[in-house]
Amino acid sequence: MSGRKSTMRLQAGTVASLLSVLAVVGGPVHAETWTADMQLNKQRSAGMCQRAGEFTYTLNWTAGKLTGKAQINSFSARTAADGAVSDDFFGELDQGLNTTVTTKMPRFTITGNAQTRQLDMAWPAGSCIWTLKPRT
Repeated sequence: MSGRKSTMRLQAGTVASLLSVLAVVGGPVHAETWTADMQLNKQRSAGMCQRAGEFTYTLNWTAGKLTGKAQINSFSARTAADGAVSDDFFGELDQGLNTTVTTKMPRFTITGNAQTRQLDMAWPAGSCIWTLKPRT
């Protein structure tokens, strides 16, 4: 009986050690969600840029990916582990249209840092830059 208890203790210890190693290696998945208002950066934009195209985005940063969803536009961008982002995406002006006619959709760029929530969205073809200002 004593041999069986020792084996069970050894197995329990091994499982506990393995779980602690997995917790350190895998670590928790970082996830944040917040709301940000798109505001035209007049100093960095061309004079033709409009404020009328400003939307409120729901942003989510999880596992190396930043996603944003507004009323008529959404995006998904890769991020570095520290939250740095610099990625292009096609504007989705009509739900589902992005996957069928991407060559005719406006190309945007998202840059900045998701961790610090300092993000800019640009429309390079029109020389327009908006700041995604987090709501407090």
